[in-house]
Amino acid sequence: MSNYAIENKLENLIPIIYPSLKNKRGIETVLLYKILPCNEIDSSELVKNAYEIFYDGCIPNSSDTIFNALMPLKDFCVFRLFELSKVNECYYPLYDGILRKDLYELMYLYLDDIFYGYDELRKLFDEYCDLMYSFSNFMPVPIYFNGSKNIKGKGTWKLNKDYPFLYLQNLKDENSFIDNREFNLKWLNENMDKYEVKSMYNLKPPYEVMKEYYNDYKKEALMEFIKKAIYLIRTRFED
Repeated sequence: MSNYAIENKLENLIPIIYPSLKNKRGIETVLLYKILPCNEIDSSELVKNAYEIFYDGCIPNSSDTIFNALMPLKDFCVFRLFELSKVNECYYPLYDGILRKDLYELMYLYLDDIFYGYDELRKLFDEYCDLMYSFSNFMPVPIYFNGSKNIKGKGTWKLNKDYPFLYLQNLKDENSFIDNREFNLKWLNENMDKYEVKSMYNLKPPYEVMKEYYNDYKKEALMEFIKKAIYLIRTRFED
């Protein structure tokens, strides 16, 4: 039985499921996907079917995008928008002291200005964003593994910022606020090899992301992190 996602494990599935975005790539595709009313790619029928075929057996009912490229991308863009707003307030990323609700729109609108002078970093982010919604960056997970509005999980920004490494550390911490901590830690430890994600969960964030924000002193560390994440996604299913 064939499945497009399996046959093209490194292809960005956003334009496949949403053909109106087929002429975009990288950062632009991911931002438009977040701006427009789209359903989650990793929970689509295409990906669910791919899981059933690829893993050939009983699999969990939910799904996870392992590396979230939007976390470091947003951190970098907010830094740049603050810098640009010193010259023109139209770039200012806050409203009433918090990040604007239309931040993704602001990032998309001023993307060229944000990355002016950062060509190499933009190229890396484009590749990282293209791989983010590929089959090689997805895995089936138990329900609420990612969390929800009232359940704290991998996707709970204030605890993990959706970094796999930080989530695993919180799962191991008896004093963390992660819900279903013991169950998800046991499940993850038992399935690391099956889903070939051990190296991905061992990749540390580029800097102390829970305590610090991006600045240009951290650029090399950020670029090195993205290169490693790209490599891990690309080689995940290599024999």
